[in-house]
Amino acid sequence: MDLKQILQDFVNEPYERLVDMARAAFADIKSTFEQVAPGVEASTLLVALFATSLAVDGKLTELECKFVSDIFNGVTYNEIKELVEAHHSAEMVSFIDEFVDGCPVEIKSKLLTLCCCFLAVDETISRDEIAFIYKLCE
Repeated sequence: MDLKQILQDFVNEPYERLVDMARAAFADIKSTFEQVAPGVEASTLLVALFATSLAVDGKLTELECKFVSDIFNGVTYNEIKELVEAHHSAEMVSFIDEFVDGCPVEIKSKLLTLCCCFLAVDETISRDEIAFIYKLCE
């Protein structure tokens, strides 16, 4: 199975399943970070990951905002919009790529799952999003 098919499988998942998968991946990653890297602020890094994932295609949909709000219990549209706008840059893509590359395999696979949930929730995967996930997988 190739990466495009995997991404399409994420797109085909029901919304509720993507929320559950993202919540589980977030909790696992945060817990693992606390064990292997005490003092690392996992939440800040994970916010940068999701905000960059949402920013990479240059548009923020209502469904993406709802998704973030459902995962993080009520974050407002304006808060999400500000986060995404702040992470819409080539520098953030490079930062996230370096961050993911530096993670142990058990964390990297969960980070990629989390990222795919955010990329797929709007029911489309753009060329920019495909390029982003390929970059993270290299």
